Amino acid sequence: MFTRKMTQWFARRSFQNRIFLLILFTSTIVMLALSWYLTSITEKRLHYQVGQRALIQAMQISAMPELVKAVRNHDLPRIKALIDPMRSFSDATYITVGDANGRRLYHVNPGEIGKLMEGGDSDDALYKGKSYVSVRKGSLGSSLRGKSPVQDASGKVLGIVSVGYTLEQLENWLSLQLSSLLIPMGILLCLLMLCARLFSLHIKKQMFNMEPQQLAQLLIQQSVLFESVFEGLIAIDSDHRITAINQTARRLLNLSQPEPMLIGNAINQVVTPEAFFYSSPQENKKDEIVTFNQIKVIASRMAVIIDQEPRGWVISFRSKDDINTLSLQLSQIQQYADNLRAVQHEYRNLISTIAGLLYLKRYDNALALIQQQSDSHQKVLDFIAQNFKNHHLAGLLIGKYYRAKELGLELVFDPACYVDRLPCSLTHNEWISIVGNLLDNAYNASLRQSSGSRQIECLINSEGKEVIVEIADHGCGIDANIRERIFERGITSSENSDHGIGLWLVRSYVNQAGGVIVVDDNIPEGTIFTLYIPHD
Repeated sequence: MFTRKMTQWFARRSFQNRIFLLILFTSTIVMLALSWYLTSITEKRLHYQVGQRALIQAMQISAMPELVKAVRNHDLPRIKALIDPMRSFSDATYITVGDANGRRLYHVNPGEIGKLMEGGDSDDALYKGKSYVSVRKGSLGSSLRGKSPVQDASGKVLGIVSVGYTLEQLENWLSLQLSSLLIPMGILLCLLMLCARLFSLHIKKQMFNMEPQQLAQLLIQQSVLFESVFEGLIAIDSDHRITAINQTARRLLNLSQPEPMLIGNAINQVVTPEAFFYSSPQENKKDEIVTFNQIKVIASRMAVIIDQEPRGWVISFRSKDDINTLSLQLSQIQQYADNLRAVQHEYRNLISTIAGLLYLKRYDNALALIQQQSDSHQKVLDFIAQNFKNHHLAGLLIGKYYRAKELGLELVFDPACYVDRLPCSLTHNEWISIVGNLLDNAYNASLRQSSGSRQIECLINSEGKEVIVEIADHGCGIDANIRERIFERGITSSENSDHGIGLWLVRSYVNQAGGVIVVDDNIPEGTIFTLYIPHD
C-alpha cells in the first residue's frame, strides 16, 4: 500500500523534479553503500593494525631478561616495577602477566592477581610456545589481545604476557577516524545534489520546458502534419542528413524506398542537384524554382535556429505545374489577352476611319491611310519575322508592339536584334514570361512618368555564346528603398497589390538557366534590365 502511494506521488511530480529526486535517491544509496564499505574496510584495517601492535608489545615485554627472571622467581614486586612504566607510555588498555599455570602475576586491577586468566585463549602460548592475536571476553570486557609466552634460555615456558585493547576503545578510535570523513562525505553529497539539480534543469531546457508526454504528443502531431500536407516536406539536420520525409515528397521525387530506409541518408544521396540545400545556410529561401531529380519544383527552405545557429532545415516543395504555380502565371495569360485586345482595337479604329473616308468619298485619303498603315506595320512585321526565328517569341513581340501603340508608347527594336535559336534550358512559355514581364514593367514605369521620352528600347540577340536580352525605358526608375529586393516575390513599386510576381518569375527562370541579371539606371532617367543567359 505504501509503495503504491509513493509510486503515485512520484508519478504526479514534474519531469524535472522526478529526475532530481531519482538522481538524489541514487546518490544517497551510493553514498550509504560507500560509507558502509569504508567503515568495513577501516574497521578491518584498525583491528589488524591494533592486533599487530598488541602482539609486538607482548613479544617485546615477554622477551625482557629481567621479566623472565622475575616470572621464574614469582617476584611480584619486581614484575610490577617493570610493567608499570610500560603501561604509562603504552596506549594499550591493559597488560597482564601470568605464570606457567595461567595465574595472574600482574594485572591493572590488583584484586585480580592470583586468579586464573579469563578467555580460555592462553593454551597455545603456555603449552605450544606460540605468539598470536585473539579476541576474547575477559575481566575487563571483550578485547583484542596479543599473547606471547615468557620463556627461559632453554625454551621452557615460564609464563605468559597479554597486551589487550578493549573493543570499546577500538570503537572510539574507529568513530574518530570515520568522523574525519563526515565533512568530505557531506560536501560530496551536497555536490551531488547540486549536480542533480543542474542536470535536471539542463534536461528540462533541452526539452523546451515540456513534459515527456507533451513531447510524445508533439512528435505524433508532427508525423501526422508531415503526412497531411499536399506539399513535399523534407527535414534535414545540421549535417545535411534526412531526419523526416513525407509520402508526398517521396512521390514527387520518384523515390520507391520507404521512409525508414531514407532516414539518416545524406540529402545529396537522395536529391540532386543539392546546391539548394547547402548554399547560404543562415538564410531562408522562399518559392525558388529549382530542379530536384530532373523535376522542376517550387521549393522553400526554413532554417531551424537554436542558440543563434542553424541546427537543421525544413524544405517544402511542390510541382512547378501544380495549381498554385499556374495561378502565379495567370499574368502571362492576361498578357496574351491584352495583346489580342490591342491588335483588335488597333484594327477596329483603322477600319472605322477607312469606312468613314469611303463614306465621304475621300478615296485618295483612304488609300493613303491604308498605304501608310500598311508600310508602317509591314516594316515592323518584316523586321520581327526576319530577325526572330522563334515563332512564339515573334508572336509575343508583335502583340507587345501593338500594346505599346495602344498605351501611347513606342516600342523600338534595336537593329542588332537577331534570334535564330534559344537555349533549351527554358521552355517557350518561360522565354515568353521573361520578355513579356520585362516589357510590361517598362510600360508601367513609362506610364507613371509624366514627362520624358515614351520610347522603350528592346534588344534580343542570340548570336554569341549567350542570349542577351536588354529592355530599356525612360520611366520613373526603381525606388531606392526596394532596389535591393526588387526580385523578391511580392515586392513592387506599383500600388496594385496584384503586382510583385513578374520580376520574381524572371529571376527564377534566369537562375534556372544559369544566367545573370544586371540592373542599371538609364540616362537621364529610367531603368535598363540586361539578361545574359548561356546557350546549352
